[in-house]
Amino acid sequence: MQLHTSAFSALITCLGLTLVAPAFSDDGRGSQVVQRGGFSIAACGGDRLFHDRFEIAGQLPDPTQFPAYQQLRRDVLINADLWDSELKILSAGFGFEGIQGVPGLTGANLQAAIDAGAGVNLDWAQLNPMPPLRNITSAGSVLGIAFAGFGSYVCLADAMPIVFSWPVLPSSVSPEAVAITLNTGEVVTPVAAALNPNYDYNERHVIVVFGEFGNRIPPGQPGSVHPVQVDIVAAKIEPKAVGPEGPVSMVGLSSPSSNPYEAGPALVGAKLTRFSPVGDFPPPALANSFPNDAYSHFGEDAQYRLRLFTSGGFSPDGVSGLLPDDFPRFFRLHALDAEGEPVLIDEEGVTYDLGDGSLTVLGLAEVGEPVDEPADRAYYVEDHDNYFDIVLKGDETAMVRLTHVEIPTSAVPGYFDIYNPGGPGRTPDPDTIYTEPSAAQMQVIDLSLDDLRTVSFAEQDLDAYDLDDDMPVVFRLRSADGPDRFTSSSITARLWIDQEGLDYAGIDFPNEMLRPAVSEVRVFVRTDGSDRIYTLDAAEQAALSGPDSGWADGGPAFGAFATEQLGSVPVYRFFDPATERHLFTPDLSDGAAMNLIGVAWFAARLRPGH
Repeated sequence: MQLHTSAFSALITCLGLTLVAPAFSDDGRGSQVVQRGGFSIAACGGDRLFHDRFEIAGQLPDPTQFPAYQQLRRDVLINADLWDSELKILSAGFGFEGIQGVPGLTGANLQAAIDAGAGVNLDWAQLNPMPPLRNITSAGSVLGIAFAGFGSYVCLADAMPIVFSWPVLPSSVSPEAVAITLNTGEVVTPVAAALNPNYDYNERHVIVVFGEFGNRIPPGQPGSVHPVQVDIVAAKIEPKAVGPEGPVSMVGLSSPSSNPYEAGPALVGAKLTRFSPVGDFPPPALANSFPNDAYSHFGEDAQYRLRLFTSGGFSPDGVSGLLPDDFPRFFRLHALDAEGEPVLIDEEGVTYDLGDGSLTVLGLAEVGEPVDEPADRAYYVEDHDNYFDIVLKGDETAMVRLTHVEIPTSAVPGYFDIYNPGGPGRTPDPDTIYTEPSAAQMQVIDLSLDDLRTVSFAEQDLDAYDLDDDMPVVFRLRSADGPDRFTSSSITARLWIDQEGLDYAGIDFPNEMLRPAVSEVRVFVRTDGSDRIYTLDAAEQAALSGPDSGWADGGPAFGAFATEQLGSVPVYRFFDPATERHLFTPDLSDGAAMNLIGVAWFAARLRPGH
């Protein structure tokens, strides 16, 4: 690969760096990687686009210090699906070639994306205001990839999503743990890896890797280079997934690799459960499409969730995202009614009578934020990940009659093709090879109404967390002569330990990001400091805020649920008459000698073994 000096020099100038003579190490496939302080930049070269070679002198900002990278590596999983009873790779298809880390890419310079072979929507680029860059091209800029949490600067890189049946332990994600065997017999290692864009805490089953994996010549044709197998191998950081019994090694997992220049992305799972919002939120640095859960879109009507799990991103054109009302354009459901007759469910907002109950498709969630008017595809910000929720309401007797979800493709009148992010866009270049659309497919629906089959997990060691005031977990601090304290700030937790001598007591539950269905828990401190009350009850908050209450409002502490949700447990409130202090705990046995006041809130249980 070669790097375009003039295109990239603007970035270097912006960072206050200079260009000097080249100094590269070859990776054995004609690509060069410049090493800098424990991270790398794959320098553009070969015959890709440009012909100037150079080294970056000075210190680029360390991409492992960017907020998204730090936040993606926190070992927290909340209500994440178990897609199979065993840990396995569900898919490991070659994603697309050469469009991640495009030098000089901006909304004003879409030619850089075209030259890299990315799909573009040039007609939308003429709109005023201009839509988000991600809706105009699927190419990613050099800095954009680094800011997205991949821990490296990559240039003109290929992509591959590796999809697992169990969620991945975030801190164990590394490119060194992935070995990709090509049809040439060569085994290559990616240069970057991250959970992005599958970063919600109830997701995290997909590792996306960047590197040099092949070309756009379809398999079977002369000159084709492409992956044929993906293996998870031993590395400095052992790759792990989290199952029912906790973290387990992924070393030894293996899967054949499909090719997107033959066929597009496919469904690898379809799981029907009662809807739960628990854990359905992203790290703060990656909250552009938040909230997008079913409750945020459809409120109390969101009773059931048919979660679709895909081998790669789904797009109507290879660039833009799906909309909340896109169900009838891309999907339909199959059921058998009470008489055993087939029923085709292909419309939103229509009630289907299945003989002993009825159901209605409300639309799609896990796309982008709710909008008041019909979403404009040019401007709608979707999360572009591997998960889509078909949201339903109705009778359980009808839900259990669902059998399959279908992707019909444009071969069926009224339906449209689905591409991965390597697709053509709305204004394709006639001389460029793009990824193919998905084939028609039927996926069996896994009925799991009586058991969510999910896992929640949090690293308990405080020292394993970076310093931040907005963690996805709530730390418990304990005092010998005072009430327990809770905080979602690792900075505050360490200050309480270092300056006030409190003892760290672990993590019981998460800090749910505020959104519809989530309530703000506030802390009130007795004016003499002898007790603390944590409450999400608005009436109690108002009473404790009164001037003569004897309590001081300590502000918001964390987010939790006021009502029981699947995947959550009650956190009880006790009062100890002997000490005149309150205790908040998910373990009834902790307050055996105290007065039980009631349930304070509901949250996922993050202690080991739960």
